[in-house]
Amino acid sequence: MGAAAVNPRNANISRLGNLENIDLHKSPATVLLATNDLEIHGTMSELLAPFSVRTVWSKGLEEVKYVLAREKVSVCFCGFWLLDGTYRDVLRHLRLQRAEIPAVIVCAPSCPHDYREYLAALNISAFDFISHPYRMSDIERILNSATNAPLRPPSSVAPAGASELRKAS
Repeated sequence: MGAAAVNPRNANISRLGNLENIDLHKSPATVLLATNDLEIHGTMSELLAPFSVRTVWSKGLEEVKYVLAREKVSVCFCGFWLLDGTYRDVLRHLRLQRAEIPAVIVCAPSCPHDYREYLAALNISAFDFISHPYRMSDIERILNSATNAPLRPPSSVAPAGASELRKAS
């Protein structure tokens, strides 16, 4: 089976015949989107696009395990449900593997916005919890905190010499 043409910045692991054929080291950070919700995937992909990160999409827990075993993931955005489990299973797997990968639970528009679920997710080691509508400022804050490196969309980066202009005025 030949490898399908895949955009290396946004790969769906379920369509990859051989993950090793993709150059995984071109971006400074890899973000795992673990969800079977197409709406979450689409929206999060759009929000992550301006950042210098590579996204990998996994629809199920087995795919999440596959990616985590083969890639250095910087942060995982996880929807409530996967094809074969929930975000709780992802957090459990990360704990069992002693992986220090921040996991952010992403609540879809159709999910009830329940404060108890937020507290439960944080209580079982979630790094953060975001609900719809997602804000670019939250994504930037999470990426900066999770990757320990400033990742900004190109539009928010000050032009060279801008600080010198401020000092002169």
